[in-house]
Amino acid sequence: MPEIDLITGFLGAGKTTFIARYAEWLNRQNVRFAVIENEFGAAGVDSMLLSEKFGNIHELAGGCICCTLKSGFFHLLEQLLPHCDRVLVEPSGLYNLDDFFEVADGIAYNGLGQIGMCLTLVDPHTLPVMTETERSILRDELEGTGGVVWTKTDEEPCCDLAEAKACLERLGNRGEDAPLRVYDTPSCALCDEDFVRLQHMKPVRRRHQRVLRDHRMMYQSTSLRPQGVFDADALLHLLEHIIDTGECGEIVRVKGFVNNHSGSLAVNCTVSDRFIQKCSERLPMLNIIGHQLDRAKIKQLLEEQSSREHIE
Repeated sequence: MPEIDLITGFLGAGKTTFIARYAEWLNRQNVRFAVIENEFGAAGVDSMLLSEKFGNIHELAGGCICCTLKSGFFHLLEQLLPHCDRVLVEPSGLYNLDDFFEVADGIAYNGLGQIGMCLTLVDPHTLPVMTETERSILRDELEGTGGVVWTKTDEEPCCDLAEAKACLERLGNRGEDAPLRVYDTPSCALCDEDFVRLQHMKPVRRRHQRVLRDHRMMYQSTSLRPQGVFDADALLHLLEHIIDTGECGEIVRVKGFVNNHSGSLAVNCTVSDRFIQKCSERLPMLNIIGHQLDRAKIKQLLEEQSSREHIE
């Protein structure tokens, strides 16, 4: 029976990078698969990166597949599963596993598929700086997970993974009968044998009090299409200013592409992680997620930065 693999994790945890490596391994095993990408904001960023490599990428954008897009998620699974061995699901970073189980149980009841591996990716750098709201969302992603995989452990500064695990365990009382499992190998060092083992990490439905959420009430999303060209260092300085000062609202994620003199720049920034890298030419687009976003101010600052680059 086809299986549904869920790879969840908070905003910026590294889900798309993990899925790209996992999909490469599935390709080598001649496994037929599709990927469902869920963008809380506008469409196009993660799905564009994956579709260039693998094709058969399907996108649900403008909300969460656990609340506003739940019905569309169910029907898309119905369409894909008869033609696949596995369907890989990357929800937005705002996700509730209880809703995933409701959808997957309906799929299983109809005899179309069953749940495969269920992982939560965690960047240990983010744990000390998470707000209570962010911790509550991560808790929702841990309550039923089959296991945690650390991400970005190869990035500075080094993290105390024992303390990070203790932090995760403090997020909720999961009972001695279902302790939280943390996989020994971090995502940056996974090999073929690891993917075989990870596929056996099925969900564990721990006892907990369910909290119903509409993530649109907790976070905002806005999309910009910056024109002009940007220098990588100057853009990084600007985004650090926007994120750290709160001048444009409380921003938790900026992701997308902008024009550069020699092509495009890929942008992937969170509160704890700032990544800007040259890439092949792509349409300019930035998706921004946070609280009380000042879209006009963000747009103004980007336009001013682009104008300075043009003058220079």
